[in-house]
Amino acid sequence: MSEVGWSALCGLGVALLATPMAAALARRVGALDQPGGYKVHEQATPLLGGLAVATATAAGAWIALPEVPAPALAALGAWLGGSMVIVVAGVIDDLLGLSPGQKVLWQLSAAAGAGAILVALGVRLDLFLRWPAPWILALTVLWVVAITNAVNLLDNMNGLCAGLGAIAGAALALANVRSGELAVAVAAAALAGGCLGFLPFNWPRARVFLGDTGSMFIGFSLAALSVMGVYTPGAAIPVIAVLTPLFVLAVPVLDSALVLWFRLRQGHPFWLGDRRHISHRLVRRGMRPAAAVAALWCLGAASGLAALLLPTVGPAEAPLLLALVVAAHAGFAAAAGTRGL
Repeated sequence: MSEVGWSALCGLGVALLATPMAAALARRVGALDQPGGYKVHEQATPLLGGLAVATATAAGAWIALPEVPAPALAALGAWLGGSMVIVVAGVIDDLLGLSPGQKVLWQLSAAAGAGAILVALGVRLDLFLRWPAPWILALTVLWVVAITNAVNLLDNMNGLCAGLGAIAGAALALANVRSGELAVAVAAAALAGGCLGFLPFNWPRARVFLGDTGSMFIGFSLAALSVMGVYTPGAAIPVIAVLTPLFVLAVPVLDSALVLWFRLRQGHPFWLGDRRHISHRLVRRGMRPAAAVAALWCLGAASGLAALLLPTVGPAEAPLLLALVVAAHAGFAAAAGTRGL
């Protein structure tokens, strides 16, 4: 579908142009991330790079709207409405420098509110579960909140969040091109392009950060688009194919689960940032930060490829594919070790 390619290119181009402007705006209003504590950067760095990614994504999706079927416009409207809530919350957070406790409550409220907008406009999970509607709606909001914050937590090293956002967006776009879900495909492609256009300014040396504006927007968009997507048409095992979003987002899910486990096990408040993430632990094992980020990109790309293969595998291949993905992620978690925890 040419619309998907144009959406990605538009997102890429707008991000390349808008990111320096977002950095300049951050300097002007004093939205700077100061070094110290668990943070690894050594000088004050502009935030608000997420505004460029959000603008680029919106522009990329906008140019394809004339080709999107009318019934799908409501779902895109739900994603847009939720995104506005997330972006406003992120900008406030980046500008005011909220305390860790306030930040978590604000982020959870914003993600839950954005998820509720999706549900109110008819977007919800379909996992072949014969549960009452209220439970399905609650599960949808929980997924949006969990993924939004998992991706937000993953923004802990230069290029990591944006790079994985580009990979996951591309995987969702390709999956929905195959199923004919054009609205989700163009939005995901635009997100991938926006993240890719931001990367040259953030990796390997960061001249601007996504800020919570960007990491929350990327996380919410991936969560919402994964719910809006369709993965089962033509699948050999539909109940396996619905795991596509989980495979696409396996890296942030794994990282957040491990960090939460370490913090709770050691009595560390879960809302306080630290260096227990896989990326930090890989660096402690001797990898350079840029190499650790690139390694996690490769893991994300492998997971995305496995997600695209899910609808094609039969009963004989499905267990093998699932075992390979689990083994790859377990291997990464083990390789990162527990030094310094």
